[in-house]
Amino acid sequence: MTAPAGSALLTDAPHGRHFAQFHRDDGALTESAFVFLEAGLRRGNGVLVITGTDQVDRLFERLSASKFHPQALCDAGQLSILNTAKVLDQCSAAGLPEWAKFRASLAPVLSRLLPYGSGTRVYTEMANGLWTAGHAEAAIRLEDFWNAMAADYQFSLYCGYTMDTYSEHSYAAPLEELGRTHSDILGTPEDERFGVALDRASKEIFGIPLTQMAGVSRHDAARRFPSGQRTMLWVKRNLPMSSPQLVARARKYFTDSHV
Repeated sequence: MTAPAGSALLTDAPHGRHFAQFHRDDGALTESAFVFLEAGLRRGNGVLVITGTDQVDRLFERLSASKFHPQALCDAGQLSILNTAKVLDQCSAAGLPEWAKFRASLAPVLSRLLPYGSGTRVYTEMANGLWTAGHAEAAIRLEDFWNAMAADYQFSLYCGYTMDTYSEHSYAAPLEELGRTHSDILGTPEDERFGVALDRASKEIFGIPLTQMAGVSRHDAARRFPSGQRTMLWVKRNLPMSSPQLVARARKYFTDSHV
């Protein structure tokens, strides 16, 4: 299977890096999460996974196929599994995460992983659940809390999201705020191809590719995004009335390129 885009950061995962990746389906997200977890376990890292039951089952299946024994790793303390819904319930009040509750819920788990001196990795879909449910403010606050937690605990953090970044509706929410809270937004294998499709559509509609238009990459938060997503952010800010036509044509070209 082809390694996901950004796989160098997924495997190396230096301390202090807090990165995210947006996938259009659960299968692709599982594969990227597996790359991150497998590399950490092979390097002797302590690993914390916060996700739903279905994703845990998929990841355990992938780890087992790679000759790992997930339950034995959990029993030994190298691997910890937490349920997204339960953790969110523990650390939230009135629908919003609270710092004291967040720290009280996760600090003990991170402390237990410290004996694995080669480092700690955290994979979480907590913010994804909030974002998908339309609770953007709560998701962004949660990402800020992770950054605050990093002041006291050394870990690398991978936030997995399921999001159709080729739909204009995904950019109606404050996506650039997610860029602000992360050190990196990793591209996917399809992102560059969608950027090419956007340029083709733009050239036909406006007479010039979007990547040549002034200001496409000047916004600080947008710089963290891969090319196709960065272009879409610019379109929503600067060409909101034209975005439906542009995106519809780009999606057609993108789909045709896969046939």
